[in-house]
Amino acid sequence: MNEFDVIIVSDIHLGSRPCRSKQLLHKLKSLTFKKLILNGDIFDDLNFGRLDHDDWALLSYFRELSHPKRPEEVVWIAGNHDGAANILSRLIGIEVYQEHAFDWRGKRCLATHGHQFDQYLVRNSFLSTLAASVYLFIQRIDTERQVISRFLKRASKAWMRNSQRVELGATSMGALEHFDVVFCGHTHRALAGHVGKVEYFNSGCWTDIPSSFISLGDGGIEVNYVE
Repeated sequence: MNEFDVIIVSDIHLGSRPCRSKQLLHKLKSLTFKKLILNGDIFDDLNFGRLDHDDWALLSYFRELSHPKRPEEVVWIAGNHDGAANILSRLIGIEVYQEHAFDWRGKRCLATHGHQFDQYLVRNSFLSTLAASVYLFIQRIDTERQVISRFLKRASKAWMRNSQRVELGATSMGALEHFDVVFCGHTHRALAGHVGKVEYFNSGCWTDIPSSFISLGDGGIEVNYVE
């Protein structure tokens, strides 16, 4: 089935060489959904000069879905690569939030990018910025399939135990604020699990192969993969 209540994607990183915006646009157009949640790091940075034709086509699709006369609801959540939500809103003409709470089939849900739970990023902002610059350079000299940069991204996230930190922080906050389910991105690692009574899902990214997204529908909450 390709009909869903909610679709959640994150970490598209428009403007980066590994970005798979063309594949994401194709997948989204094949689905029917009532709500699309863009859960952070939709851009790699706010240098729009780095966007290619496929990136602009995906942005155009998002703006089309956001039109008041469309039946779909689009919720855009800022990530650490996107910049401040108010600045991003002015640039793209769409309201951007820090998080989004919603009810789905009797469950209280929260979508937030998850970088606020990444203590390495919070405590080492200068080193993180420097590492981002080095990573951008590697992308520019890497092969067409971005083999080196994709490997380095996965290795760095694992080394910092990034995924576990975000999962623990998100579910702890979810328990305190009485959410049943918390959805995050940021780690680039798709995941489905729970800590205590709080279910946790991570939507992965669209800079790696396979890429991933989360769907909420008659089949429950599922992590889906796209080669």
